Amino acid sequence: MTRPYGRYTNEAEDRIRHEALGQTARKACETLAIQHIQVSQSSLIRTLRLMGSVNPEVRTSGYVGMDDFAKWKGHKYMCVIVDHYTRQPLAVFDSRYGQEIIDWLKAHPEIKVVTRDGSQSYASIISAASEFIRQVSDRFHLMENLKKASVEPIKKLLGQKRQKLQYPYPTEDEAYRSVVDSICQMGEKKHRTRVIQFYEVHRMKESGMSIAEMAKSLGVKSRRVRLIQQYRASEILSTDQKKAMKAARDIARIVSSGCITPEAVAKRLGPELPLRLLKRCLHPLLCRYKQLREEVRLHNKALGEQRVRAATVRASTVWKYILTGKTQSKKLQRLKETHPEVEHIIGICIGFRKMLHAEDDAPTMDEWLKDARKCGVREISGFAWYIEKDRVAVERAYTTDFSNALLEGTVNKAKAIKRSMYNRAKADVLRAKLLYSDIKWDWNFHPN
Repeated sequence: MTRPYGRYTNEAEDRIRHEALGQTARKACETLAIQHIQVSQSSLIRTLRLMGSVNPEVRTSGYVGMDDFAKWKGHKYMCVIVDHYTRQPLAVFDSRYGQEIIDWLKAHPEIKVVTRDGSQSYASIISAASEFIRQVSDRFHLMENLKKASVEPIKKLLGQKRQKLQYPYPTEDEAYRSVVDSICQMGEKKHRTRVIQFYEVHRMKESGMSIAEMAKSLGVKSRRVRLIQQYRASEILSTDQKKAMKAARDIARIVSSGCITPEAVAKRLGPELPLRLLKRCLHPLLCRYKQLREEVRLHNKALGEQRVRAATVRASTVWKYILTGKTQSKKLQRLKETHPEVEHIIGICIGFRKMLHAEDDAPTMDEWLKDARKCGVREISGFAWYIEKDRVAVERAYTTDFSNALLEGTVNKAKAIKRSMYNRAKADVLRAKLLYSDIKWDWNFHPN
């Protein structure tokens, strides 16, 4: 049997799809030739592109996870969504941020839980799709973020930073937060108050606060909160604020990549934002990082004058102590005795680890946040701000059994497919191989 105007029988088409999904085009041609099916490599690629042109219509179990992987490392990233119960990829998107992901989530109202990494972009995408979806932050990524925020400051406090420091640049989230704050401060006092209240109300609404709680926090009446909720951003912001808010994410991405002066940012951003407006958006960020860069310059200058060798402790030793609470390193024990502030910071990190693993003697979230803010280390305070902003998802990380471990295996599978295609697998081919490789084919299936 064959379909109308078909060149192959249904069984032959099943074999062609099966071999094309499991191997490279050249190997699949050789395998099919042994089965007396003559087909070219181009035909196999066309078959895969037809299958992977769009994401299929599927029904989920209601519990999914999302993660990104590199299509072109450092330049272009894609997003994959996997079902936690069937363990099958459900959709692959050409970018990790965009309206298409929001539309897909809206088209599946049965979704109850979404696991993700600590990306605030994913958090905003899920919130925009539905306010009823429960977000769960991944424990592994939280511990990795803690490692980045704690190990290097601890080594710096121990006096081990004898190499030259790199000039600091803000992260994308930090730059975006600073730019948005600067945009909200534009205009007269009355206008600034309206804008700040507008964004505060929407932030508190996303965190699940009631109207009465929002009114008490802002110091206004409940009627005022209801009125603010009816407004749209276009009705609140001025013309300059609308232009700047539209380009805020691009500005943050450029600044985090290593361009911090307004002239350099304007050159990469293009003519969409006037230079005077760009300078106003970046002014607080420039003032803060000017001081930090001056500290780095003085530190590097001082290194040339002193050549004293300090007792060194490996970063892995410090991190192992944070993970286990024990250490056999005599150097670390001796340095802890001479640096009591280091013991306090390590205690904060151990407290977060205990809290994330729901141990009996773990501190509460409020206690940990209070200690982390007062520690005096900029990196730890920034990490505490990030945890507080994503507090609900972080709490669900240790109160539920969901994690993003399944997504990491899917990402590794995507990398293996890219290597088998000599890193030339386009988005449609990757989508077909990820979504359909585990399907048992029958003659009823046709990609059209």
